[in-house]
Amino acid sequence: MSDRLTQLQICLDQLVEQFCATLNYVDKNHDFIPTEGEERLVDPQATIAEPKEFQSTMNELSTDLILKTRQILTLITSLPGAGVSPKDQISKINELQNELNKVEQEKIEKIRQKDELLEWCNGLITGFSKDLIDSRRN
Repeated sequence: MSDRLTQLQICLDQLVEQFCATLNYVDKNHDFIPTEGEERLVDPQATIAEPKEFQSTMNELSTDLILKTRQILTLITSLPGAGVSPKDQISKINELQNELNKVEQEKIEKIRQKDELLEWCNGLITGFSKDLIDSRRN
């Protein structure tokens, strides 16, 4: 699962694609309605949708745009810092920084303990090897 900013970017990209698809559909399937004083134009290459089908598809495309917009708004409100004052954000950052420092200190201590255990194990192995060599010489 990606982070919220990536999800937001994906949703925005999808919204742009939906806008383009909707405009393309309207451009390719609308009926030519004449303006006042002009005669109706006919394009033999055009694929004009039936008015009922055109309206139904437009409603569906509009609904898709609205749903994607709502999804984007939901993602925006879920972002950390949305609706939080700068003072509270700085306080939270400081709190997280202190927690990170504590974890880093624990990590350093565990590395130190690991190094001590490794030295102890090396001492045991060296001592055992030395004793083994000495016992074979005698």
